[in-house]
Parts: sequence; C-alpha cells; structure tokens
Amino acid sequence: MTALQFFTSVEGRITRQQFWLGIVAITFVGSPIVGLAALAGGATAGAIVNLAFLWCGFAISVRRAHDRDRHYLFVAAYFALVAIVTSMSASQTKAVDRMASEQQPLFVIVSLIFLGYMLFLFVDLGLRRGTVGANRYGLDPLQQ
Repeated sequence: MTALQFFTSVEGRITRQQFWLGIVAITFVGSPIVGLAALAGGATAGAIVNLAFLWCGFAISVRRAHDRDRHYLFVAAYFALVAIVTSMSASQTKAVDRMASEQQPLFVIVSLIFLGYMLFLFVDLGLRRGTVGANRYGLDPLQQ
C-alpha cells in the first residue's frame, strides 16, 4: 500500500499502531500546512487544504473502524457531530448581545453528546484490538 492509498483509501483494515501513526502524521504535518495555506492563500485556501486533511483522518478512521467490524457510518457520525458543534459554536460567538454566562441548553446537550462519543471512539478505535481473523472488510492486518 502506497502512502497516498494509506491516507485516502477507505477500503480494508488497519491496526491500532497504523491508526495512531496516521493520526500523528496528519496532526503534525497537516496543521502547519493548513496554516501556511491560510497565510499564503487566505481563508478559502486554508479551508480547502483543511478538507483534504480531514478526508485523510476520515479514511484512516474508517479503516480502523473496519478492523473493529464497524460500518463507515460509525465514523461519519463523529464528523457530523464535529460539524454541528462547530456551527453551533460559531453562532454562539456571533451572539454578542447575550451575556457570556448564558448558555443555550441545546448547545450544551450537543456538546456533551459530542464529548461522550469522542471518548467512546478514542477507546473503541484507539485502544481496543480489532476483530480476530477475517471479517466482512478483509483479513486481519495482524495476521498478514
């Protein structure tokens, strides 16, 4: 598997070690590149480059979910929650006429759901062993 396939393909399975190495690479390589793109090309360029790295994170997470014999929607739900919380947070920031201590209950509830799901994914994808043997997504990467 080439590096491009590793970071872009959603087919097959990967181990915990491959998952964490991919996440670390995306974080430490992607963040500066997104920042440089935003500085050089503006917010739109930064957003486009950020989307590319988000796809890489999504693809790696999907293949790790496959190792746990989970569907891609398991990971897509997390990314949907990220988008919802980000959108709600941005709308809260724009509401300057409200008191800072006044929190919208829906935002708090969605944020707590997001944090709980994030913790669940951290344990499930990042700490637990994948399915032993072959599953519907391919062979066990530890046995190859």
